[in-house]
Amino acid sequence: MTTNKSALNVSSRAENVIASPIRKFLPMVLAAEKRGIKVFKVNVGDSDIAVPEIFLKTVKKYNDKNIKYAPSSGVIEHMQAWIKYYKNFNIELKPENIIPTVGCAEAILFAILAVTDPGDEVMIFEPFYPSYKGLAAICNIKLVPITLHVENGFALPNKEEIAKKITNKTKALVVINPNNPTGSILNEKEIAVINQIAKEHNLFILADETYREIVFDKKPTSFLQFPEVRDNVIALDSVSKKFSCPGARIGSIASFNPEIMKSVLKIAMIRLSAPTLEQFGMIPLLSNATKYTKKITAEYKKRRDIVCSFLQKMPGVVCSKPDGALYVIAKLPVSNSEKFVEFLLNDFNYKNETVQITPVEDFYFTSGLGKNEIRIAYVLNQKDLKKAMVLLEKGLESYLSVNKN
Repeated sequence: MTTNKSALNVSSRAENVIASPIRKFLPMVLAAEKRGIKVFKVNVGDSDIAVPEIFLKTVKKYNDKNIKYAPSSGVIEHMQAWIKYYKNFNIELKPENIIPTVGCAEAILFAILAVTDPGDEVMIFEPFYPSYKGLAAICNIKLVPITLHVENGFALPNKEEIAKKITNKTKALVVINPNNPTGSILNEKEIAVINQIAKEHNLFILADETYREIVFDKKPTSFLQFPEVRDNVIALDSVSKKFSCPGARIGSIASFNPEIMKSVLKIAMIRLSAPTLEQFGMIPLLSNATKYTKKITAEYKKRRDIVCSFLQKMPGVVCSKPDGALYVIAKLPVSNSEKFVEFLLNDFNYKNETVQITPVEDFYFTSGLGKNEIRIAYVLNQKDLKKAMVLLEKGLESYLSVNKN
């Protein structure tokens, strides 16, 4: 007698993880390049700005014959460098207040695991960095979106509109500031509203501050600076953008809440440690951060101005000039920006060149939003960025000529 064996199935958790909206067009890019088309890539926040030389020099000076596991709590010299870094913002951390992570993505994961149980809810302003979707899915929690709009510069709604999303399952509110993908920055009033809501409803603030220093004409801030939410705030950070080294995969998670940090340390022990060499390499950068972040920010401001000057002249395009980070969202006169991206890669070229941008629909949680929006990452040098924007303009004209919306 034979028995029927059920098929092998992946978990629903795995099936609920979306493909990266930033990276899923790679096969089309490779095919275009194989056809001899040069693709100007402004889709990924992977800048052409060189990593400061001191990082590479420090790694080369590593003279231990073994590359051992780092402590789960971090290499002590590395942690001291983070503490020195935060003093630039008048934030006095102790070693027990901060733990290094494998980029900001792991910091986000640790924070979610530390403050939620399966079935709990976390509020988040949309559009948002899409990795939050995947991390929420694998943690079996529910994201509750609060929609922001390009027409008013992605300003936050009033306190009442935010608070009405809170239920007895709400544990935290995610704040990405400066924001990826919008480039917007919270003003003092908006920060005060977030802090009030957190205190009144006993919520954690997951403050994703990856782009903290990349702000234009404003002063960098951190939610860790506000004593009224001292126990509510969990700051998530990364060296990827502030020092232009995303491949180094070093981030951090910091909080004044001792119970949170005890929990995070136990979770960190499960994955052993953040990379040893990169922790050593980051010591001089974190210890003298302003020297490097000022130069990087100044360059991004020039690039921001180039991108916005082109977008604002394109018929039917709507965008708000970002105050920080290295991205801008633009609403296009198209019905489906993903099809437009495919058109740019598969069907369009100008003098054997085209441009790769990112459709924004997957940066929203609410179905149907963002279908006519794109994100541009100004990660190319100024000359190439101008070429990319010319290609975008010509590509949009060509697309509209054959696709009457």
